[in-house]
Amino acid sequence: MKLPPGWIRLLLGALIFLTQNALAVEFNEALVQRMRDDYQLDQATYEIEVLSSRLKTRLVNPLDLSLKPLTQQEPLGLFNLQVEIVRDGALIERGQVRLRIKKFAEVLVATDKIGHHQPLGESQFELKRVDVTSLREQPVISFAELAGQRAKRNLRLGSILAVGAMEPVPDIEVGGEVTIVFTDDWGVITVPGQIMETGRIGDRVRVKNLASGKIVLATVISGKSVEVNP
Repeated sequence: MKLPPGWIRLLLGALIFLTQNALAVEFNEALVQRMRDDYQLDQATYEIEVLSSRLKTRLVNPLDLSLKPLTQQEPLGLFNLQVEIVRDGALIERGQVRLRIKKFAEVLVATDKIGHHQPLGESQFELKRVDVTSLREQPVISFAELAGQRAKRNLRLGSILAVGAMEPVPDIEVGGEVTIVFTDDWGVITVPGQIMETGRIGDRVRVKNLASGKIVLATVISGKSVEVNP
């Protein structure tokens, strides 16, 4: 039986309506899904909460949402945007929405107080998933990064270890005693010295010659000696 053209259009319209409604979900759920798709905010790392919305539409297809951020900031923390619901090219509704976006990461967290210049090791930290939304420094995410490092500042119990809170353990430190090695065409002379600057092997540092009282510039060659070349 051949259907009249009017019936065909009616059936097609009904099919489209049913398809659209089958994909429709609660507005907040649709918005969160669209945010994740548009900004690549994976579910394992980011939590998105809708704090307020001026839109009244209850069910919507995420593909019908158009998002326009009201600032140029990264979608993190409090985030405001204008949302439009557009269906078949027609604007259904427009309104402002406020979100809270949290970022989580597996990072090293101090399990005890750590003092300034204290060497760092695995026993002082645990790998833990925490909220890093407000963290302004790059966090340390691996125990391997602790090798040869010490605390650049005091760390509280429960604080997140940031890359900027670490520094390499120096081979020599201010006030330490070393042997100054003078090398020239006539041979090698050694005298006692005192370090005036912190440094590592290969660094050029100031050293006080304890025999003459003069301060010289020398290259660190070990934790106990520096070398002065003519």
